[in-house]
Amino acid sequence: MSKLIIIGGGIAGLSAGIYARKAGFETIIYEKNRVAGGNCSGWYRNGYCIDNCIHWMTGTREGTPQNQIWKEVGALGDHVGIIQRESFYRSEWEGQQVTLWRDLDRTLEEMLSLSPEDELEIRCFIDYVRLAVTLLTPGKTPKELLQCINETNFSLNHMEIAKNFIRYMGLNLQKLSEKFQHPLLKHMILDFMAKEYEAYWLVLAYAFFTSGNGDLPEGGSMGVVKNMQKTYEDLGGIICFQTAVEQVIINKEPIHFEQLDKTALNPKKAKKIVFRKADGVLLANGRLESADYIICACDINYTFNKLLKKKYTPKSLKEIYDDKRNCPVYSSFQVAFAVDGLLDEIDDTLSISCSPFEIAHNCYDRITIKNYRIYGDYIAPKGKTVIQCSLVQYEKDFKYWKKLYQKKLLYNNTKRNLAELIKHRIEARFPEYEGKLQVLDIWTPASYAYRLNDYKGAYMRFITTAVNRNAFLSTEIRGLSNVYLASHWLRYPGGIPTAAYMGKLAVNQIEELEGFAP
Repeated sequence: MSKLIIIGGGIAGLSAGIYARKAGFETIIYEKNRVAGGNCSGWYRNGYCIDNCIHWMTGTREGTPQNQIWKEVGALGDHVGIIQRESFYRSEWEGQQVTLWRDLDRTLEEMLSLSPEDELEIRCFIDYVRLAVTLLTPGKTPKELLQCINETNFSLNHMEIAKNFIRYMGLNLQKLSEKFQHPLLKHMILDFMAKEYEAYWLVLAYAFFTSGNGDLPEGGSMGVVKNMQKTYEDLGGIICFQTAVEQVIINKEPIHFEQLDKTALNPKKAKKIVFRKADGVLLANGRLESADYIICACDINYTFNKLLKKKYTPKSLKEIYDDKRNCPVYSSFQVAFAVDGLLDEIDDTLSISCSPFEIAHNCYDRITIKNYRIYGDYIAPKGKTVIQCSLVQYEKDFKYWKKLYQKKLLYNNTKRNLAELIKHRIEARFPEYEGKLQVLDIWTPASYAYRLNDYKGAYMRFITTAVNRNAFLSTEIRGLSNVYLASHWLRYPGGIPTAAYMGKLAVNQIEELEGFAP
C-alpha cells in the first residue's frame, strides 16, 4: 500500500484524504492548527458562534457536479439539511432599499420601480442572470438547453442579449456600477465583493442562488468541516493536529526519463526536465516522515517559498505574482458582534451608508452587516444573534497590519478602536440597539497570514478572469515526480468548491501513475 502525506487539513486536504483512502492509499494529514478546515473555519466566543466562511455554498442543488463531490466527501447528504433564503443580499442608501431576491421577477420589479431611467441596464442584468440559470441547469443536452433558452422569459431578444453579453464580459464590478444612474444601484453592484471582480461573477453567483445551487448547509462552515473530517476518519485516515511541516525532503539523485512513467508525460518535454523525487517531509518538531507521494494542500506561495525551493515555482505562477495590477489579491478586516436581540431588521445581509472612517490605507463610507441567526440555534443563545462586518483590504493594507502585528499592544488597541467605530455606525442606523452590541472578536489580514499562511493575508485566490491564461494552474510540479498541489488557488474562481475538486483531482493523477506502476 502506497503512503500519501497531505500537508494541510483544509477543505482541499480533507478532500484529498477522503479520495485517497477510497483509492486504497495509506494517508496522513499534517495540520499546523488545533482544528481542521483551514479558511473554512468557525469558532466560539462567550457562548456565541462565529462563522468565518460560508455565506452561500455552490453545489447545494441535487444533480449538479459539485453536489456529487460534496456528497462523496460527506459534506452534504441525507444527514445535512439545506437552508434556503429569500434574498441574496440587500443594499440601502438614503432610506431606500433594493434587494436581490430569489424570485428574479420580484427583483426586476423592485429595481424598475426604484429607477425607471436605468431600465435597459436593469433588464440586461436580469436577463444575464436568467441566461446563466438556464445554462447551469444540470443534465440538459445542447438541444434541450436551446429549448430552455427559447422558453425563458427574457426582456430582450436573443440578438440583443448576445450583443450586450460580449460587452458585459469585459466589465469588472466598478465598471458595471458606472453604467447605472441611480446611486443605490451603483452601491448594490459594489456591495457584492471587491470592485476588481469581474461582473459576470456577480451574475453567476446570483444565478447559483436563484436556482437553488448556492444555499446554506445546516451547521455552516464548521458543520461542513466536521462532516468531512468524520468521513475521512471513518475511512481510516489519520490527522495529526498541531503538527506543522517544515520542509518537503527532495532526494538529490535525479531520476532518468527511462525510469518515469512515459505514458503520463510528454516525452519531448520530459527529456528536457531534470526530475527528482521527494522522500518525505521534515516536521517542525524535527521528525522525518517518509512517503511515496506528497500533496501540498496549503497556500501555494507558502508551498514554493517554504516547503519547496523557489526554483520549483511554475513560470505561470511567477507571472501572476509579478502582475499585481491585473491579478490582485484582497483580504478583509472583520469584526463580529453579539447582539442582545434578533435584529430582525436584517434578515440576512444588508449594506448601509455611514459616516466615513479609515482602516489602514482605505476610507469607507459603507459597511455590510450579516445576520447569522438564520444559520440555526447554535449561533447564539435564545433571543440573541451574531452579526459580522467584513471590509475589503488590499496588499498595502496587509503590509500595514503585518507591521503593526509586531507590536501586539498597539495592534490589539487599533483593532478594538476600529471595532468601536463600526459599532457606533451600526447603532446610528439602528438606534434601538444602542448598548445592545458587544464585540466578540476582531481579525485582520495579518490574522489570516499568521494562522493559515495565506499569501498577503488573502483567503481567496488571485482576482483574475475565467479566460485569463493563468486562471487554471497545474496540480503537477515541474521537476518533481511525486509531489502534487491541491489548493483553491489553482482554479478560477477559488473558494471551497474549487478546493474540494482540487483534492479529488490530485488523487486522480496519483491513481493514474499507480495504475502504470510495475
